[in-house]
Amino acid sequence: MCMLCVIPPNVLPSREKLENSALNNPHGFGFAIAVQSENRIISERTMNADESINRFLELRAKYPEGYAMWHARYATHGTTTIDNCHPFKLGGKDEKTYIGHNGVLPTIETKGENRSDTRIFAEDILPKMGGVTALDNAQMYNVIENFTSGSKICVLTLDPRAKYQCYILHEDKGEKDKTGVWWSNGSCYLDWGYSSYSSGAGILKPLGQYTFSDDEDVVVCAVCNAENDVMEMAYEDVCNFCGSCTGCEAYFSDCLCYKKGKTFYNNGKEGYKGGWSNWDY
Repeated sequence: MCMLCVIPPNVLPSREKLENSALNNPHGFGFAIAVQSENRIISERTMNADESINRFLELRAKYPEGYAMWHARYATHGTTTIDNCHPFKLGGKDEKTYIGHNGVLPTIETKGENRSDTRIFAEDILPKMGGVTALDNAQMYNVIENFTSGSKICVLTLDPRAKYQCYILHEDKGEKDKTGVWWSNGSCYLDWGYSSYSSGAGILKPLGQYTFSDDEDVVVCAVCNAENDVMEMAYEDVCNFCGSCTGCEAYFSDCLCYKKGKTFYNNGKEGYKGGWSNWDY
């Protein structure tokens, strides 16, 4: 899953929402702040949530004039280390362009690969597609957008060749709060849980807000946005198209969710019976 937060100029994000995001996505943290007056991007990463939040808010208050991003990781691919914390430098070395991501990317990971899917995308794939300037080319933008379908990505740059300082791919899949801060999903709320599918429009909802009425026969995958039959999804707890777990959004072979046996009832009708685990066949 992860939380990707994008902050517009002259705005401070809610500390409470950052803390909630860290609780729900505890596997590493990082941020990037564009300081246009000094022609640099400040970026730091850590495995400590309090350290990241305090440092980010301190620096953001000092440098409010540009865009910024903050990220909390929920590990699905790659080792859980600071090296796989977002954001990542474009090509692994471009200090003028940083990339943060929420979702799962269709990267090919060779045996022994310890990098996350996002890190592979930032260091290898996007540079081969043309780098940050490819985002200003309509045709290449569509190619990148299709490749990252189901994900949300922020590219923060001070590259003079780029038209914009901040790009958000699939921005419509996230949500802006009243201050203009963009949150990639609902994990900025304390009562939000990793039940990542909702019926209807593919909007993330906290646990307990899901309803299955007689006229709602599909659920939308929050990873790939594919429509799944509600009863099949309820029984298997996995997207039939991308293989992502409905609980943690990890690919099924990486999922560690524990699901106790249960029976689901809809308006008094038995809906499904669960099992000990999604993958305990």
